[in-house]
Amino acid sequence: MNLVSISDIQHRSTLKVVCLPCEATSSVISSDSPTTNIWSTIPATPPNASTSSSSQQPTDSTSVDCHSNNDTIILSSPSWSCSWPQVFVMPRFSYCAEMVLQKGNDDFNANGTLLSLTPKVRSDILEGLAEEMIRYTAYPRDEQFEEVAEALVKTHPCLYEKGTHNGYCGWKHYIKIKMMNFRTKLGRAGHPEVIVNSLKNKRKGQGKPAANIKKLRKAEVNFCPSHPRGEMTESLEVERVALLTEVKKKNNEAVIKEKMQRTFSYRRQEILQEPMITEVRNRWPALFEVGEVNLEFMRITTVPLISKFIGQLDRYTDDLIKVFRAKGGSAGQKIRAIMALTAKNEDINVKRDCILRSLSDYLNEDMETLIKENQDCECAEAELGIAQTTMGIYIIRVDGADPGDKIYADVGVVLEGVEVLQNLPCVTLGCVILFGLIYALNLSYPK
Repeated sequence: MNLVSISDIQHRSTLKVVCLPCEATSSVISSDSPTTNIWSTIPATPPNASTSSSSQQPTDSTSVDCHSNNDTIILSSPSWSCSWPQVFVMPRFSYCAEMVLQKGNDDFNANGTLLSLTPKVRSDILEGLAEEMIRYTAYPRDEQFEEVAEALVKTHPCLYEKGTHNGYCGWKHYIKIKMMNFRTKLGRAGHPEVIVNSLKNKRKGQGKPAANIKKLRKAEVNFCPSHPRGEMTESLEVERVALLTEVKKKNNEAVIKEKMQRTFSYRRQEILQEPMITEVRNRWPALFEVGEVNLEFMRITTVPLISKFIGQLDRYTDDLIKVFRAKGGSAGQKIRAIMALTAKNEDINVKRDCILRSLSDYLNEDMETLIKENQDCECAEAELGIAQTTMGIYIIRVDGADPGDKIYADVGVVLEGVEVLQNLPCVTLGCVILFGLIYALNLSYPK
């Protein structure tokens, strides 16, 4: 029975708790309240603050990603995926397949007899596995196929394959073939993640099914959702056009947030067609605001971007400083010169900037490939450098200011030679927003 009231529990009763993380994360997304000065509301996070590696529960003092009225938006989208589980749990198969497997497992445990499956039962098992895997991704990796095959044989030992080095090589091959056929069925049914990878939606020169497959990257949950119930492409296009008018109004963040949430599926399917940044900016100008980048990242990953990034950075700051002090050689000298700036300026943003720069030197990474610095008097040179930048952050220093003062005339983000965000308060926020835009625009960092 399903427990309805705590009073139904009898003395010494046994309770079974069933976790349903997919429904919790894919159907309800907390709607954030974008603020005009989102960065200024994030204070330093104490280094001893406990921060979970899973989805963080932000508090009033450290997060800007929660709205005080706890309003939520329910999104009906059956194709939204869950993150791949740490342990793949076998689904229940058809009644006939479960009965055959139960008898096979009993015989195996009794005398070690392996089960000989009929084509119908084998097909039922593969169908059940494919339906379970599609909840997580339509394009599993090789190690995920192997994980599923291994879990199948461990759950049902009567399916062990003799003559193979691990006992499930054949099942892994069967599952791969089944997923290919299952994707064909989903494409005909209109599954957006499969349609976006169809041959007719590929660019010129990518006329092969396996070319440039678009699929979930790490931490993505809502990669290519279906439109909400009752919405069509035409109705969402009307919302997009209305959004162009709303972004020109002042103090209109609530309406913009609601329309951006409603058009999320339409925007994602459009972005996965890999349009130019200028085209995306013209069609979705609201996406290139700090608050909306934060919200879009949360729609895709269910994780608050800014509070999570800054919270983790502040949490490990003291440990990083200890590691930096132990670094020797020329890299250690550069790090000590950078960290010396924190003694001159107690601004928390300055400290965060120094930590990120020092981390780059510690890892022997060239920070200049990411951050381009110019003086305020070098406008022509700065504009030329921005136009030639594929992806990065630009800094315009106040003319005559000492490098240690950390006084910027402008900090912004550049994508494909276009200034997509300007007037950011610090370099750290620039790094956070660039990271969020990579997810929001489905970009890959240039190699």
